[in-house]
Amino acid sequence: MANYKSLIGRQWQYGVFDCYSIVRDYYALLGIKLPDYERPKSFETCKSIFLSDASKLNFKEVDINEREPNDVLIMKIWTKEPMHGAVLLKNDMILHQKFESVSCSEYFNHYYRKRTVGCFRYAA
Repeated sequence: MANYKSLIGRQWQYGVFDCYSIVRDYYALLGIKLPDYERPKSFETCKSIFLSDASKLNFKEVDINEREPNDVLIMKIWTKEPMHGAVLLKNDMILHQKFESVSCSEYFNHYYRKRTVGCFRYAA
C-alpha cells in the first residue's frame, strides 16, 4: 500500500490531474511506472484507454468479489464508455479524481459498485 495522502486534494484538471493521473501517480508511489496518454477530445467518441490497454500495462482482470487493495476499478460514470478509474485502498475505500472536483478517498459504496465494469490487478 502506497502512502497516497499527497494525492488527496488536487483540483481536477483534464490531462494533468484526472482519474488516470491519480492511478498513474499512485502506482508511481509503488515504484511502478505507467505511461501517460494523450487524453481524448470527446468522451462520446472514444473507447476506454485502460480497458483496451490493461494487458499491455501488465494488469489482469479479476473478479470484483476478489478485489484487494491496489486494484484498479474501472467505472462508467456519465460517459458512453467506462472511462473513470479509481484505486482500491484498505477497508473498501477508493482513491480517485472526480470530474471538476478535488481528488479524495471515499467508501466504495453502492453508487460506485453499481457503475464498476472491471477490476484489474497489476501482475508483473
